[in-house]
Amino acid sequence: MSKEKRLSFIDKIQPAVLILSVILGLSIAQHFPWIAKAMGWIVTAGIFVVIYSVFAGTELKEVLKAFKNIKLTSLALFVNFVLTPPYAWFLGHVFLKDYPDVWVGLILYLITPCIGWYLIFTDLAGGNVSLGLSLLGWNVFLQIALMPLYLCFLVGRIIFVDFSQILMSIVTFLVLPFTLGWVTMKLVVRVKGNEYFYRSVKPSLSLLKFFVLILVVIAMFASQGGLLLENPFVLILITLPSLAYFFSMFVLSLLIGQVFRLEYRDTALLSFTTTARNSEASVAIAVSAFPENPLVALVVAIGPSIEPLVLFVLLQILLWMRKRRKEFKSLQNH
Repeated sequence: MSKEKRLSFIDKIQPAVLILSVILGLSIAQHFPWIAKAMGWIVTAGIFVVIYSVFAGTELKEVLKAFKNIKLTSLALFVNFVLTPPYAWFLGHVFLKDYPDVWVGLILYLITPCIGWYLIFTDLAGGNVSLGLSLLGWNVFLQIALMPLYLCFLVGRIIFVDFSQILMSIVTFLVLPFTLGWVTMKLVVRVKGNEYFYRSVKPSLSLLKFFVLILVVIAMFASQGGLLLENPFVLILITLPSLAYFFSMFVLSLLIGQVFRLEYRDTALLSFTTTARNSEASVAIAVSAFPENPLVALVVAIGPSIEPLVLFVLLQILLWMRKRRKEFKSLQNH
């Protein structure tokens, strides 16, 4: 794998840093409530900057590269954008029927595929990071295109949805940063060239996203930590359906890998792109579109604090499978 396709040290420590950010945010909420109340605006502004940095660093040509492996790309997109949304609704129906706000938060958390963490764990598992980078573009663009449909046909069946507010949220936190990001990328490439963009601008955008995302997580748990401390049952409520999702999707990806005879590196990518759910888009919609339902945003914020531990377990399973596969092939050769 070429050097530019490797993930940086900052990328790899991001899950651990975000967990520490959650702890710091909750500590601020508990011990410095006057500071916590003043941090709400950081969430809104920070999410815009984070999504802008993602879009500005995603070139449309990268999306087309995904079709060099049509089979895996099609399987990943089918699971993420066709199978997962109704499955997320079903899990909420089974576990959270009596808690509609928590149910909606779970749906928003699960229907938006990760636009970062899955690359980290794919890399650690020895998976196909190059193709994963191409899938990143699809994960970003399809979230924008399909979000109104998901909100209408899934969320709208559970709680009242103000579609004018939803439309405003999508324009403000998805369409506008996407447009600004695309314009930024085009201007830099035109003035400085493609090489400069990838060598200097894209790493700077990744660094910006990393630090602003940390600030957003701290601010979100600081400003909403009181709500979590008052409703600790929310953490318990979303843990069961979240674990059910992670492990069932992981098993499904392994079965798909066997049925379609995927290489290990492709199966590893499929496993993490269909299980990892940490998307800034879901946070943006939850915070801005459901101001009267604060538990929705709280659930979307809590999810990523559970996720890294589960993904680490899945990583160990994949590494064990790879080791056993190598041992089996070695025995066959002898």
